[in-house]
Amino acid sequence: MRPLSARNPRVQRLTRLVRRREERAEQRAFVVEGPVLIGCALDAGANLVDLFVDEDAASRPAVAEVVARASTQIEPWLLPAGVLDHVGDAVTSQGVAAVVEMRDAPWPSPDSTDFVLVLDDVADPGNAGTLLRAAVAAGAGSVVFASGVDFTSPKVVRSSAGALFNADVVSVTSGVQACDRLRAVGYTVVATLVDQGDPYDSVDLTGPVAVVVGNEAHGLDPDVVDHVDVVVTIPMAGETESLNVAMAGTVVAFEVLRQRRAGG
Repeated sequence: MRPLSARNPRVQRLTRLVRRREERAEQRAFVVEGPVLIGCALDAGANLVDLFVDEDAASRPAVAEVVARASTQIEPWLLPAGVLDHVGDAVTSQGVAAVVEMRDAPWPSPDSTDFVLVLDDVADPGNAGTLLRAAVAAGAGSVVFASGVDFTSPKVVRSSAGALFNADVVSVTSGVQACDRLRAVGYTVVATLVDQGDPYDSVDLTGPVAVVVGNEAHGLDPDVVDHVDVVVTIPMAGETESLNVAMAGTVVAFEVLRQRRAGG
């Protein structure tokens, strides 16, 4: 490993990538923190641009293992103790951070995946990452971000628990655009609403389907709902607030999986 000063331009770039969405978009790169998530990136064949290691963490087994794996691609940088604590997004640094090249994922097609999850104006990074994780676990091959949070945000990357690297993740400017493009290539687009929809488990979800979830506070915009094929609702048995978007999206995603297993 090569030693690197905290004032080096590479470290300054790392800081900007963590903190600024515009920098990530311009550089076509984002930051992955911790040995587990960097390992997930390597498993998925991601291209590492830089790897930074805290000198006090270099001897930790998990860090040493991921550094050894990454060293086949790049030569890591060794930073003075504590630098990553101030640069990274996590409260406490895990001792290693990577800059990963953003992949240009293809637009979904029923030929490549028959299940897509669409996040329309989802604002909270934790919810977005959880939805990514649930979608991949339920078999989605693509996830579409329509406005809202940036899927390369460190909090989204972290809360996706590596799922970000196991699906084609694309972004568009609006939910209407996402729905129209998905319908045009053959998906049945299904909107999730708090009420006024068909029970989610009564709708046939076995064909090529794109499930759309909306903003935490306002749900799906009526303009988006006008561009879908089906509206579904999760019936509630108890008197409580509606499920949050991450919970609702997970329930419907696993209904897609359940129906396909039952039919298969």
